[in-house]
Amino acid sequence: MHIPEHPAPLTLAGAPVVHIVRDFRGDALGEIDSPAPPAGRYPEVILEVAARLTDDNSPYPQQFFDLWELVLQHWFPDSEGYRIQERWSIPYLDGDNIGTDPDVTFAVLQGDSPVVLLQVSAPRDFHNQHMRAVAEALSSGHFDHVAPYCNDAFPLCAMAAMGKKWMAFHRSPNLTAYEAQSLGEERIDWMEDIVSEPSYEMIERFFATVKEAVRALRINDL
Repeated sequence: MHIPEHPAPLTLAGAPVVHIVRDFRGDALGEIDSPAPPAGRYPEVILEVAARLTDDNSPYPQQFFDLWELVLQHWFPDSEGYRIQERWSIPYLDGDNIGTDPDVTFAVLQGDSPVVLLQVSAPRDFHNQHMRAVAEALSSGHFDHVAPYCNDAFPLCAMAAMGKKWMAFHRSPNLTAYEAQSLGEERIDWMEDIVSEPSYEMIERFFATVKEAVRALRINDL
């Protein structure tokens, strides 16, 4: 989904709308009214998109890209200096690395530095514990490949999603996985639905830690 940095206002009977253009099921999402975000919870446009994604057996992760892009935009808006890039390429990594996808589905960037790495997979195999472990290991591998090239002091967050289900962890990119086991990391185990109230509350606290570290770095750079 492409959203210009400074889009011209689009209206439908005087109300702002958001155009959702990606659809891999032939089920056109069309134009969705976008009211002001409700206090403390996701805007209605995100809930509307999520409500249309009901196929837990879908083999197509692309169906869920719009939802996750909107969620990331909610927490990391460009007005706060963040940039969200789809299919972000991991530095110095190519397809010859067996078992590793050189592109991350979405990356949240602060300048050129990644803040969040999100890999979106299809939900079909979520109830297979081995496939959940594969999705989690892929995100952990992304963290391990990206961390050596992080020059900033804020934590790096890695997320795995299978449809609307998700897990995440973040820690200093200066720590190895072994060091993190002893020193600790902030981690959220698999949650059922990214737009549920429990997920909202968990990810709000989770991202607050990362964003506070980014703000502190920006102040130090002034």
